[in-house]
Amino acid sequence: MQRLLACCLLATTLSRIDVLAQTLNLSQAIDVKKLAKIVVPPKFETRVVGGRVTTNEKLGGYLIALRYDKEFICGGTLLHELIVLTAAHCFSGREKIKEWVAVGATSKLSDKGIQRKVKEVIKSAQFSEDDMNMDVAVVRLKSPMKGKKIGKLSLCSTYLKPGLELVVSGWGMTDPNGLRPQNLLRTITVPILDKRTCRSSYWPAVNITDSMFCAGLLGKKDACTFDSGGPLVYKKQICGIVSFGIGCASRRYSGVYTDVMYVKPFIEKSIKVLLAKS
Repeated sequence: MQRLLACCLLATTLSRIDVLAQTLNLSQAIDVKKLAKIVVPPKFETRVVGGRVTTNEKLGGYLIALRYDKEFICGGTLLHELIVLTAAHCFSGREKIKEWVAVGATSKLSDKGIQRKVKEVIKSAQFSEDDMNMDVAVVRLKSPMKGKKIGKLSLCSTYLKPGLELVVSGWGMTDPNGLRPQNLLRTITVPILDKRTCRSSYWPAVNITDSMFCAGLLGKKDACTFDSGGPLVYKKQICGIVSFGIGCASRRYSGVYTDVMYVKPFIEKSIKVLLAKS
């Protein structure tokens, strides 16, 4: 679900347009396009909103591009030369392991980078697209991801209090009308938000569970489509995984991330299982 919840908001808005159109007492035909401009909020910003262009090397070389059938799907984080951490929703409807490739040491999606085939993926059994709870997956590569521009992150060990600023990076779209990721890598610093406030803003459309937290500067800074699976980083630790949101840089809805501290037992157990296999 790469910001697919935006569709729910759009559907609701269109329904409001329908109702408004029916209640207007006009002697002439209604111009639906003009009406939409009045009722529909500004188009969803589809990018690492407020971000700046950077390189993977400057970040630390830990960011991985995950491709399926040669198409870029999600970001990921290198934890070990054979292990990549990402979001479970990236694999929904993409079950053929042989089609997955992890690409490291790349800043532009057009670059070849260092490519490694995926051997196995473990998703949390508690993950469901219906609620996005436990949106985490651990990927085992067929061969080690090595190179002078390759780096790794450790799992989070920091308590994420509101206001703490972390870095999120990815190839999210920049064209609000586009359908594809951006070729250039972007990065942005976003603050952690109070969970009760975030939970209240999303309710009842979405239940913000214990495996999630929210971050972003409402209306200004956020991750978005095609940033999914990428890391939210604090001092060389991955503390969040880009999961979902309604819109991007919305004035009401912040970005939602999988809480790495919460899902750490699953991650560590999965890594142990995957590395034990030859």
